[in-house]
Amino acid sequence: MRKFIICIFGIILFACSKVDNRVKINQQPSIFPDYIGVTMPQNIAPPTFTVKNVDKIYAEFIFNGEIQFSCTGNSKRGISIPIRKWENLAKKAKNSIITVVVCTKENDEDFWKEYLSFNISIANELIDGYITYRLIKPGYELWDRMGIYQRNITNYDEKAIFENRQQESKNGRGCINCHSFCEYNADTFMFHARFINPGTTIAINDEIKHLDLKTEITQNGTYPKWHPSARYIAYALCSTSQAFHVYNPNRISVYDTKSDLMIYDVQKKEVIVDNRFVNSSQLETFPSWSPDGKWLYFSSAMQVGNLPHDNDKIKYGIYRVSFNQETANLGDSIECIISPDSTNKTQLFARISPDNRYLLYTEADYGTFPIWHHEADLKMLDLESRQNVDTKILNSPSVESYHSWSSNGRWIVFSSRRTDRLYTRLYLAYFDENGHFHKPFLLPQKSANFDFERMYSYNIPEFTKGATKIPSYKIEKAVKSQPISSKLRK
Repeated sequence: MRKFIICIFGIILFACSKVDNRVKINQQPSIFPDYIGVTMPQNIAPPTFTVKNVDKIYAEFIFNGEIQFSCTGNSKRGISIPIRKWENLAKKAKNSIITVVVCTKENDEDFWKEYLSFNISIANELIDGYITYRLIKPGYELWDRMGIYQRNITNYDEKAIFENRQQESKNGRGCINCHSFCEYNADTFMFHARFINPGTTIAINDEIKHLDLKTEITQNGTYPKWHPSARYIAYALCSTSQAFHVYNPNRISVYDTKSDLMIYDVQKKEVIVDNRFVNSSQLETFPSWSPDGKWLYFSSAMQVGNLPHDNDKIKYGIYRVSFNQETANLGDSIECIISPDSTNKTQLFARISPDNRYLLYTEADYGTFPIWHHEADLKMLDLESRQNVDTKILNSPSVESYHSWSSNGRWIVFSSRRTDRLYTRLYLAYFDENGHFHKPFLLPQKSANFDFERMYSYNIPEFTKGATKIPSYKIEKAVKSQPISSKLRK
C-alpha cells in the first residue's frame, strides 16, 4: 500500500510540475484538433489535443499572465485536462482569452521544444448543454449497428436515446433516422424507425406514440421539422434512389424520383397535404419552420426526365410560404428566397436563426444530398438586407453539410468530413453579435484521437437545452401504430 501511494503521488507531481531546459521554436505547435485562435463557450468540455510524432507533450494554461494549471501527455492520447480546472478557468476568462504554451520532447533528448503560444477566446454567451446525433457507419446501403445518441457537451458523457439493436429480434437491426426536437426541448422529439411495424415515434413528455403516417394520399414522411407551437410537424415525402460513380470524385449521388411536402397535426392526428406541393414535375424537400412559426421554408427543384444520368441538372432553390397556425393553412403565394437560376448551384437545409434574421443553408453543385459532395459548403443570407454573409471561415476543401443553431443564436453545430474526407464529424462555431462567424473547432472529446478510434459518422446534430429523460424501454413498448386520417387541401 505504501508503494502504491508513493507512485500515485509521483504522478500527481509530474502532471502539475513545470518543465525546464526549454528551447524556443519560432512557430506554433501543430496540434490536433486545431484549437489555435478559436472562440469557445465557457460551458464546454476541456479541449484535449495532441501533437503527432512526439514522445511527450506538456501544456500550460495561462490567464492574466499567470499559469493556472499545466498538463502532460503523449501523442497517442494527447494531454488530459481536468474538467474542474478547465471549468474554473473558463468561467474566470469569460469575455477574455486563455493563453496556451505547448512544449514537446523526444525520449532521447534532454531538452523540451517550446512553441509560440496561442490563444483560446472565451465568449460571453453560453451554449446549449446537449447535442443529439445519429451514429452510423459511413456505408452506402448496409449497416450493422446504429443509434441516436445524446452528448452532454459540458463534459464527455454520452448516452443512447435509442439503438437499433434494441429491436434486433424484431427487425434485424433496422434503420433508425430523422430525429427532431421541438424548440430545443429534450422531451418533445420524434424519430423514424423501421420495425416490423415501421413508422414514426413521437414523444411528448412521458407520452409515446408510434404512428404509421402512410395514408391513401401520403407515404411515411422524412426530413421532419417541428413547428415551434409543438402542434405540427412538417415532412418531405421522398422516393429516394442512389447512383454510384467510377470517375466522379463524389462517389455517390442520391436523388429523388418524387418529393412532396406534408404537415402532421399532432393534436388532431391528421396528415394535411396542400395539392400545390404534390406536383410530380416539382420536387420539394427539407422543410423548416421560421422560429416565429409564420413561415414554412423548403427546397424545391424542377424534375428532370433522364435519371440518374441527368442528376447533375437537378438544382434546388430555397422558397417559403406563410403559415396560419390556427387553421393550418399555407399562404396563397410562394416566395423565392434563393434561386438556382442565379447561383447555378443547389441550396438545401434551410435553417433560420432564432431571431428570424439569418438563413443558414448548404450549397453544392447539384442534387439533394450534399453530404456526399466534397464541394458542399455552408452559406448564409441576411433576410433583412437580402445580402450574403461571409461564411468562408466555416468551410474546407471537403464536405460541410447538416447544421443547427443554438437556442441563443450565438453558436452553430455542423457536420464536416474535413479531417479525413471519409467520416462526418461535428464542428462548433461562434457567431458574434456583429454578424461574424469565428473559426470552427472540433467537438472536444476525452481523448484527442477519440473520433479516429470511433469508426462511425455523426449525422443530424441538434441542440437541446437539457437531457432527454424518457427511457428507451418505453419506446420499445410503443411499436403498435396508431390510426391517423388525412386531408388534401386545394
